[in-house]
Amino acid sequence: MGAATNIVINDGATTPVAHTFTPIGKDEKGVLWFEQTTPAPINPLGAKRIGYRQSRVLDPKGQLTGRSKVVLTIYVPTLETLGNNSAGITPPPTVAYVEESRHEFTLPERSVKQERKDTRVLAQNLLGNAQVILAIDDFQTIY
Repeated sequence: MGAATNIVINDGATTPVAHTFTPIGKDEKGVLWFEQTTPAPINPLGAKRIGYRQSRVLDPKGQLTGRSKVVLTIYVPTLETLGNNSAGITPPPTVAYVEESRHEFTLPERSVKQERKDTRVLAQNLLGNAQVILAIDDFQTIY
């Protein structure tokens, strides 16, 4: 794998805003990118982030299966500030909730590049499907 570089992706606003994610290195789960604001997020708890992990799949006995797994995650935290304390001091914001998206690909190592590309593009296009959009954006159930 090459060195991680910035990832720039647009959000879903009416006028899309480009978000720049800067690689910060590996943790125990893989590579992380934090949204870069100038110069850094005011409160790192509120920073959007992307995670990446790639591993070879082992069977229950620890033997290689000939497959690799790639997992991408997007975390979008929302902060809230609770009321003032008894001295009238506003506490720092805390995380109210986190929206998370997880994309997992299990790929046979003997597959060819075009097959892996087709799988990635199908997954990408699935997120643009009208039924999937309604299910995510409007909580509509797909029957």
